[in-house]
Amino acid sequence: MMIAVVLSSNIKKMVKDNVLVRKPVGIESAGSMNILFTDKTGTLTEGKLSVGQIFLGDGREIDGIGRLARTTLYSDFLLSAVANTTSAAGISHGKRTAVGGNSTDRAIMNFIIGRERKLPEFEMVKNIPFDSEKKFSAALVAQGRKRRLFVKGAPERLMHYVRSCVGENGERMPFSSSRFQQLCSTLTSSGKRVLMIAEAESDYMGARFERGEFGDLRLLCLITLEDKIRREAARSVASLRGAGIHVVMITGDNKDTARYIASKCGIIDGGVDAVLSGGELSHLSDSQLKELLPRLAVVARALPADKSRLVRISQELELVTGMTGDGVNDAPALKRADVGFAMGSGTQVAKDAGDVIILDNDLASIVKAVLYGRNIFKSIRKFITLQLMMNFCAVGVSMICPFLGYEAPVTVVQMLWINIIMDTLGGLAFAGEPALPSCMEEEPKRRDEPILNGYMIYQIVFGGGFTVALCIAFLKIPDILSRFRPSTDNIYLLTAFFALFIFASVFNCFCARTDRIKLLANITKNRAFIGIMAAVLIIQILFVYLGGTVLRTAPLLAQELGTVFILSLLVFPADLLRKLLWRAVFGRRGY
Repeated sequence: MMIAVVLSSNIKKMVKDNVLVRKPVGIESAGSMNILFTDKTGTLTEGKLSVGQIFLGDGREIDGIGRLARTTLYSDFLLSAVANTTSAAGISHGKRTAVGGNSTDRAIMNFIIGRERKLPEFEMVKNIPFDSEKKFSAALVAQGRKRRLFVKGAPERLMHYVRSCVGENGERMPFSSSRFQQLCSTLTSSGKRVLMIAEAESDYMGARFERGEFGDLRLLCLITLEDKIRREAARSVASLRGAGIHVVMITGDNKDTARYIASKCGIIDGGVDAVLSGGELSHLSDSQLKELLPRLAVVARALPADKSRLVRISQELELVTGMTGDGVNDAPALKRADVGFAMGSGTQVAKDAGDVIILDNDLASIVKAVLYGRNIFKSIRKFITLQLMMNFCAVGVSMICPFLGYEAPVTVVQMLWINIIMDTLGGLAFAGEPALPSCMEEEPKRRDEPILNGYMIYQIVFGGGFTVALCIAFLKIPDILSRFRPSTDNIYLLTAFFALFIFASVFNCFCARTDRIKLLANITKNRAFIGIMAAVLIIQILFVYLGGTVLRTAPLLAQELGTVFILSLLVFPADLLRKLLWRAVFGRRGY
């Protein structure tokens, strides 16, 4: 019940912070997460790819689209761009833009349609869409009787098939693989994605070609794609690392690009410096990967199967594992992870598999999800502490008081009111506790960590024991008894005892709310708590004067009620002593 109350209370806050919880277990697990495998595009970066530079096969950069448009090469580049793509020119919000396809295809299409009103006409004969395993796409097109085969993909995948390149005026030139590799390395080391566009010497597209077995290729050009790092990415990574969460970036980019982005975001730091490609990862045994995992920072050129394997290995090490994803292929890993973060821009399949949907795709929102998860866990612990402390008091009083001559110090109807405070009202009061940044300075909870910890048990026994002692002292100390009017049925004393029990319970709520020395720390951020506690006190006073035979109460004099109130305030110095003793012995806070 408490989990449902806390989630329902926080759901609006979380949605405002772009965190949509699909499964309650997801947000709980987020608070205990030890390791997070995060995508790069859209999560660490803005997810808005754009074409940056264009290079000829001999390494020369074409300075500006205007110059490119004046070259013979431009017509070949234009035909390749609009044919070898899964994107298309369309209208969105009254603006001509690229629609459909992956982010790479949309970036190239937007680059073209932003400069060309009329696109070349052609007939599509056959095409091979981009695949993360093949790392290329191809299109066989016909213009009249002429058939041409265009290929687009990762340089390291296509370079071995390139035999020549094309100059500005369409002339064929020799191709230097060493110079080309050096150019690619320079570009990727600065964080740019590099894409090769080539044309096949033959238009043959049989089964061998579909498996990626090319014939000779003629390089048309090399283009760079740029995706700016989010301004808050480094700060978000630092927050997660400060919270004891190991962040690993998984990307389809090559190692140099991935290393640059990870370094800028602060993922590669403090002994976490291992950068692997998907191929290198596949050659590691499970035991080798487990040994390397604490140092793992980046997995480049990753395949969907790599995500599922990393989740499995982490869970075998008893780590609470988080995974981000947006595609259909990411669904198995999202489902398997302890908490799957599906991206708001992702496929419906990924969202259905995830536990939490990050509406804006931003890593900063995942930080907030972790914060909310930790806060919810703390709120549940505070509520349980209050529950057990009040039960300790109720049971203790009910067991001891008959030996002191009071057969029913608390009636059944009075106990119902006490239970309402403990359950419904207590849950609502603690549900509004603010998510404090200090939660992100703590280590994640262990997978096998119990709900009750040593601090809670200490508080329950100390606080509950003191309240029981206070109640017994109230009934036995002559100086206290003399302050209340005598009666044959002890109605005034028992009414005062009922009020004392409730007042002490309310003040124990304040003690359970925070483990700080400053009792009222951040209390103004939980107005519901203040309102509920004030309402309980007012209702209890009304019960004293209006309860009658139903609640077994009689109106108290002002000084009698004042005595009860002052005695119940002793809960506060007792709790302060408890906190000071805990810190003196253990030197740390509790929850």
